[in-house]
Amino acid sequence: MTPFPVRLFATGLCLVSITSRTSRDASASEGGKCTIATKGDTATARACAKGGRADAKKVMKEMVKQAKANGEKFACDSCHKDLDNYELTKNATEDFKKLEAAAPTRLGS
Repeated sequence: MTPFPVRLFATGLCLVSITSRTSRDASASEGGKCTIATKGDTATARACAKGGRADAKKVMKEMVKQAKANGEKFACDSCHKDLDNYELTKNATEDFKKLEAAAPTRLGS
């Protein structure tokens, strides 16, 4: 028979594993919902409405790619303080307008 401390330790490990997996799964489903570009007629807002953060991220990356091709310099962390929750920097709104102007096409139309 397994000693009590070993069983207690094993039970604790199982609970930690289940708890961390559950919270990770919950945050993954929460992570799909846009919380920033939820209004307006920008390509990013349309992508958010259509496919959540995943689509918005694709559109933003394409905009940055196009802007760079036009000689402009943009990076994700220039506008986002945190790339896990996409919290914006103070200059993000103004920089987004510049990014839109630098990207030659209206994406997501």
